[in-house]
Amino acid sequence: MKLNGYERRTKAKKESIVNAARKLFTTRGITDVSIKEIAAKANVSQVTIYNYFGSKNALAKEVLISYLDMAIKEYEEILDRDIPFTEKLKIIMDKKYDVVNEVSRSHFSKYAWEDKTLQQVYKEVATVKAVSLYTKFIEQGKKEGAIDSSIPDDAILTFIFSSVDIMQHSDYLKTTPEYKIGILKLFLYGLLG
Repeated sequence: MKLNGYERRTKAKKESIVNAARKLFTTRGITDVSIKEIAAKANVSQVTIYNYFGSKNALAKEVLISYLDMAIKEYEEILDRDIPFTEKLKIIMDKKYDVVNEVSRSHFSKYAWEDKTLQQVYKEVATVKAVSLYTKFIEQGKKEGAIDSSIPDDAILTFIFSSVDIMQHSDYLKTTPEYKIGILKLFLYGLLG
C-alpha cells in the first residue's frame, strides 16, 4: 500500500517520537522524562505527541512494541541467512549477550518490568508475534539435526515460553549479567550442551 504525503509525514513523525522516547527512556527511565523533552528531541510539539499517543504511558507501550518488533525482525534476518544452523545459533547467542547487557543498564527496562501494562505488552508480543519466529527456529534446528526431531514442536514451544517467563520476573533484572547469560545458555544448550 502506497502512502500519500500526509500519511508519510505522519508515519515519519511517529517514528521520530518513538525513537526519541526510546533513547530518553533507556538512559533515564520513563518517570524521569517529560513529554516536553521528548517533543524537543523529536522536533515536534507536545500536542502532536498527545494527539498520536494520548499519554506518556501509551508512548512507552509503543516504544516497547517497536523495540520488540525490531528484535524479531533482526532474528528473522539471522534465520534467513544461508549459513549452518549452528552458526546462526552462535550469532543469536552473541546478539542475546549484547541485548542482556544493554537491558541490564537500561532504565526503561527496569520500569517496564515493574509496570503491569508493559509486562502484558511484552507477553503478548512474545506469545503472538514471536511464535512464527520460534517455529521457524525449531524447524531449521530439526532439519539440520541441531534440535532433537523426536521432541514435539509444541513441547519445545512450551519450554521456550517458560524460559520467557523466567526473564519476565522483576528480580531477573537485578541479577548479574553472568546469571542472565547462564539462563540463556541453559535455554539454548541445556545442561549437557
